[in-house]
Amino acid sequence: MSQLNVSRRNLLRGTGTLALAVALGSAFAPIANAAPDADLEMLRQRWVDQLTGRIVITTTDQDFVGALTRLDSAVDRSRSLLVTVGSRTRIFTDADLSADPKITTTYQRLAQMATAWATPGSRHQGSSTVLAEILAGLEDGDRLVYNASQQEFGNWWNWEIGTPNALADALAVVREHVSEAQVAKYCGAIDHFIPDPTLQFPDSRGKVISEGANRVDICRAIIIRSIVGGDTARLQAAITALSPTWQYVTKGDGFYADGSFIQHFKLGYTGTYGVVLLNGLARLFSLLGPSAYPVSDPSRSILFDVVERSFAPFIHDGLMMDSVRGRAISRADSRGFDDGIAAIEAILWLARGVDAAMSARWRSLCLGWLHRNTVTRPLNWASITRVALIKELFATTTVAEPEPTGHTYFPAMDRSVFRGDGWVTALGLSSRRIAWYECGNGENNTGYHTGSGLLYLYGADAGHWDDNFWPTANLNRLPGITADTTPLPPKVEGEWASRAPANEWTGGVSRDGFGAVGFHLVGPGGTGLSARKSWFFTPEMVLALGSDIHTSSGARVESVVEHRNLGATGGRKISVDGAVLPASSGAPSVHPAARWAHVEGVGGYLLLGSEPLTVQRERRSGAWRDVNSNGPTQILDREYATMVIDHGAAPAGASYAYALMPGATPEQTATWTAPQVLRNDAKAQGARIGKLLAASFWQPAQVGELASDKAAVVLCWQSPGVAKLAVSDPTGSAAEVVLILAGTKFTRVNSAARVQLERDATGTLTLRVPTAGRAGSSVNFELLP
Repeated sequence: MSQLNVSRRNLLRGTGTLALAVALGSAFAPIANAAPDADLEMLRQRWVDQLTGRIVITTTDQDFVGALTRLDSAVDRSRSLLVTVGSRTRIFTDADLSADPKITTTYQRLAQMATAWATPGSRHQGSSTVLAEILAGLEDGDRLVYNASQQEFGNWWNWEIGTPNALADALAVVREHVSEAQVAKYCGAIDHFIPDPTLQFPDSRGKVISEGANRVDICRAIIIRSIVGGDTARLQAAITALSPTWQYVTKGDGFYADGSFIQHFKLGYTGTYGVVLLNGLARLFSLLGPSAYPVSDPSRSILFDVVERSFAPFIHDGLMMDSVRGRAISRADSRGFDDGIAAIEAILWLARGVDAAMSARWRSLCLGWLHRNTVTRPLNWASITRVALIKELFATTTVAEPEPTGHTYFPAMDRSVFRGDGWVTALGLSSRRIAWYECGNGENNTGYHTGSGLLYLYGADAGHWDDNFWPTANLNRLPGITADTTPLPPKVEGEWASRAPANEWTGGVSRDGFGAVGFHLVGPGGTGLSARKSWFFTPEMVLALGSDIHTSSGARVESVVEHRNLGATGGRKISVDGAVLPASSGAPSVHPAARWAHVEGVGGYLLLGSEPLTVQRERRSGAWRDVNSNGPTQILDREYATMVIDHGAAPAGASYAYALMPGATPEQTATWTAPQVLRNDAKAQGARIGKLLAASFWQPAQVGELASDKAAVVLCWQSPGVAKLAVSDPTGSAAEVVLILAGTKFTRVNSAARVQLERDATGTLTLRVPTAGRAGSSVNFELLP
């Protein structure tokens, strides 16, 4: 056994887990390389620990056995596709290297083979045959395509992120068996494609600054390559280049102080690109922390803050909400629960590098999310390292954090989350700054209405969105949206979130468990559709108002109250005013004077306007290939409960009003005290719900006893002893919002925001609320007697 393996064995002593005895030893003797830098060698070994989980595996534990079986099966399939070594022009039979995605596939398979070769309990551990296949693959990959003389073609990501990360990982594992000349050659290829961690495609398309998750992925490849190749200057440069990825920004990609995370300039992407960024940083923090090359920038505290400010609001009972997953909603192999557990894993990695109190808090959050997940068992499909992290968490005395309640609005990315009593909603919106949706690479080409006011409800039927919703749903009837029924072509607003609507504004406020959101909808596809939409949130209900609905296309316009996935078996009761619809699918039924409706397992609906309600139980089918060009072709079917308000052809100022009570029974719905709609027109929308007055002002107007001099979103909760207000300027351009509140007994204001109060003899208050520089965020204050 080499001195390196002896040292590694000594490092593993006393861990209480299965130590690696022969993972780096085989019939292939290690190549006699120069003695590595001790710090870099320690980092390489630690990275291999992360890749393989080799110091934590318990081979008698069935969850680890399952993870090992999945790893071995994947490697078996890859090996069965190997082309015989010789004058081969590709390494795997199904991976033509003239197609750039297949280059990444090739190297990812080689990295996975290397991982299995170094993993205790794998059937491939220490196999001289597998090692020979890996080494030959690396050499032929360099000869055929990924080398320092090759020019990029196709998608830059494969050359600068996908392939170099896989190559660096494979090199980290088999470093002892690769000559110095080969290390220099393979590292030189990575340097050729990513010479500077701050740039993307620097040679072929000009210098473009790398940002967000892309920057982290590029840095990760350079960091591991530098550890393996012994280049401390490049290592330090890549570590330094990480710092901008967690700084708050005020435009473009990155984290915002309001909790938003934007990628591709015009889309809220917390749930996918954000998770990739968090995972990449978390693993690098864990790798570099106790070493001679730590991430020492003091601003790293911002990264710790965004765990709860940016990520936690969108994780619900183990899943990541679809409203921040972008085009990933169209991927059959990447559901909300997949991205949710990826985020949990990233937070658990990062928890290893923070103080004890913060680590305990995050572990409590993660444990709560995992315990409340009643739909999936995350360990069933987990990697070895994920199994280890979760089992470590379950073995502690950590107490699970309960689900919080209340509203959070994210102005920079036009997203809203409200947690009620046992249910959660999220809104998918758009604006001048945020695109209707994103498509690209053949993904999500027909997702154009996901930014038209889609109301995601997560209730008792927790698996609703993950249960093959996207391939089977009517994507023109997503719940909460208002849509022109003119058929739209795929990619109607371009790829990569390239265009955004020229709307007036989108905005919201939050206060003490309540929320309000206003949204000027300009429909996709140039149909001329526009509408004013508001949602007011309380712990018991969501009140939805729509007004000033127009289109110039001449087509019918619909507002969708519900389009609920009832599952493969369906059969749940759908009722209108107590009358139950047939249990089998049928034609739509129109209810001209409906006052309430109910869907079993979902909740109740109060119809507060005069518009007829169209209700249908329908069986729908589709395949993931319909929404993603790379998706499976298997035809799936689900039953849906659909409720629509039909505004007719070419409406000119139509409106709607309804309330959703998640979890309510039919009896509760029938006797529910309806909220009082105070105004619902082109000037303002507002309602009174108990002691709460909520309003969206589109222009100077009055709602009840409250008036505003300009566009604003306002919450006002009053009792005899206090009035609590939340105000925002959703345009982000006003220096102040002036409110008039009539008939009050309040005489003074309690506010750190320097709200000015004037009172006349009738008790009418004039409130000058400063909003300059707040970028649409809420100003909260109290009025006192």
